[in-house]
Amino acid sequence: MASVKFLLRNTTSKKPVSINYYINLSKTNRLRGSTNIKVLEGHWNSTKQEIRDISELSKTRDNLNRKLRKFKSFVLDQISNYETTDLDKIKELLKNDIAIHLGKKKEETEEEITFYTFIDKFIKQSNNRVIEKTGRKLSYRTIQDYTRTLNLLKDFEKERKYPISFETINLDFYYEFKSYLEKLEFSINTIGKFIKILKVFMNTATDMGYNTNLSFKNKHFIKPTTNSYHIYLNVKELNEIIKLDLSKSPKLDNARDLFIIGAYTGLRVSDFNGLTKENIKVNQGKRFFQIIVNKTGKYLPIPLHQEVEKILKKNNGNPPKKMLAQDINDALSKIGKEAKIKEVITINSIKGGKKLTVMKPKYELIKNHTARRSFCTNAYIAGMPTIDIMAISGHSSEKTFLNYIKITADERALKISENPFFKPKSKLKKVE
Repeated sequence: MASVKFLLRNTTSKKPVSINYYINLSKTNRLRGSTNIKVLEGHWNSTKQEIRDISELSKTRDNLNRKLRKFKSFVLDQISNYETTDLDKIKELLKNDIAIHLGKKKEETEEEITFYTFIDKFIKQSNNRVIEKTGRKLSYRTIQDYTRTLNLLKDFEKERKYPISFETINLDFYYEFKSYLEKLEFSINTIGKFIKILKVFMNTATDMGYNTNLSFKNKHFIKPTTNSYHIYLNVKELNEIIKLDLSKSPKLDNARDLFIIGAYTGLRVSDFNGLTKENIKVNQGKRFFQIIVNKTGKYLPIPLHQEVEKILKKNNGNPPKKMLAQDINDALSKIGKEAKIKEVITINSIKGGKKLTVMKPKYELIKNHTARRSFCTNAYIAGMPTIDIMAISGHSSEKTFLNYIKITADERALKISENPFFKPKSKLKKVE
């Protein structure tokens, strides 16, 4: 149990000396300091822990002793009120509270939470924030997007002279801010990302009691979105890439092998880029990659395709070396061009509020994510059950999955034609 004692700082001085407090929290945790009260050594009663009843101190004695008793009660009350049993934390809290009690430090007043101070605090805390569903920390890129959204809001406020606070985030703001982002020629999906982040800020502030304006929940205050154009490579195109002799370009060769592993496993670049021999396991005579998916934290076993086995054999049983994701992206367009994947792709998009049509050779559109999309689409065309593909891709609904895969109307018709419904019924032999 904590105890408080008062002792003179110096018992030999002929001048008034400070009455110091000595607080014992435990045998190893003590706190001491000055009470700001000074007396002569002869005026102090160490046994009773008070100033003696001396005529020359009659006007001040009672008041000073009252201060000492009040200090002792304050210390013991504070200790009993702390919501922790950690003695080191108690010591730090008590040190701060005593400084405030004795007037050595001003009590920190709670900072007024405004729209911007809240977001600043939200972003700082994001470095340690954990996603509840996965138990994993937020990615660096997500935190960057938070900061970028905040900066755009500040720039918008300055340019459009639209004061931003919790109260002014309404439909008028929404249309103004959306118009501002269109003027900066952001794509619809990028604008949607910024609106989505703003709604995250507002939802969190509302949950924490800092905001009461619910205009951001209006059905018109939506995250704008449009179907973005992504390609996939069919099996023939993948084979053209596989056949390339890139032995004179080790960097391109390694990037190609990483991409092909992604195209035959369905893994994201964050997972197929960095596989090791330890990820290869054998189960009942069959070989698998066994990983913990970076994005979800879930365990995922994937059978090794023959093209993946060839790459492993080429690397003495090891997966290709890890590369920077951007370096892989830069290499893929060169690889696609060399493989003569030159089909002209027409891309219709909306940017800056304007409809745009761009035509590009297919090899320019090959990115890391093309591997994963190619796996899902080719597996679907090959007749792999959707539920099995989704087990690897991580899609939660068939509707989302079917929007994700890239398959033309003709390809879908060919796949449907393989259904038994369209097969001629075999003639039954007539039994006499």
